Amino acid sequence: MPGTLYVVATPIGNLEDLTVRARRVLSEVDVIACEDTRHARVLLSHYGIATPMLSYHEQNERTRAAELVARLRRGEDVALISDAGTPALSDPGFPLIREAIEAGIAVVAVPGPNAALAALAVAGLPVNRFLFLGFLPRRSGERIRVLEMLRPAPWTLVIYEAPHRVTALLQDLQRALGDRRLALARELTKRYEEVFRGTVAQALAHLRSHPPRGEFTVVVEGAAGAAAAGANSDDARGTMRELLRAGRSPQDAVAEVMRASGLPRREVYRLLLEVQGKR
Repeated sequence: MPGTLYVVATPIGNLEDLTVRARRVLSEVDVIACEDTRHARVLLSHYGIATPMLSYHEQNERTRAAELVARLRRGEDVALISDAGTPALSDPGFPLIREAIEAGIAVVAVPGPNAALAALAVAGLPVNRFLFLGFLPRRSGERIRVLEMLRPAPWTLVIYEAPHRVTALLQDLQRALGDRRLALARELTKRYEEVFRGTVAQALAHLRSHPPRGEFTVVVEGAAGAAAAGANSDDARGTMRELLRAGRSPQDAVAEVMRASGLPRREVYRLLLEVQGKR
């Protein structure tokens, strides 16, 4: 019987975030394919896991994938991990996963930490629909072309960026999308974790006084939120005032304005307080 390929999420900073299931799987498999054996050894040693490791990274992943699939065919179980987070998401892993599936081998997810989801959870921007972009092109012109194509997209955008390129990314965001709201999350789950929330312009000012360090996850509001915040606020304020004058309850008025304007709940409640003279 062939073995199983386990795609195991590992901590993005705080070693305590390794799940109980992930710890068991990493202890029981025959080999762990990891992006950097030196990096993985820190995690495995912390939990007393002595499973043999095999390097699997961008430079060797295609040749190594064939080797690992052969081992899986022989009945060995393999765990795939990256340096941090979930393999194959802006990390090595996809060729191995695809070849294992094509070979009829069971591929099982062992979910856990993920920088994109962690940043989304604390960004304060809509999370019902989002578009994960990973790392955008390094060249500014190519990056702007991608962002301009996404200008009308209503979904929250999630982008990964290195510290030495994050300022250039924000400048291109401002050129392509305007001064939208965003959350700038860095070093998530680590000692110096920080989440900055504001507009693109405010984030650029923040980075001028706080030199960027650590990996960044940038969460940017979608076009619907940006357009609604500017274009619909005046109309929504007037509708709110008329509904309250007509005797509708604040709760009913909020629900009606949300349906009519498309504004997020938080923005509509802010308008309610304005109309009521509480702000």
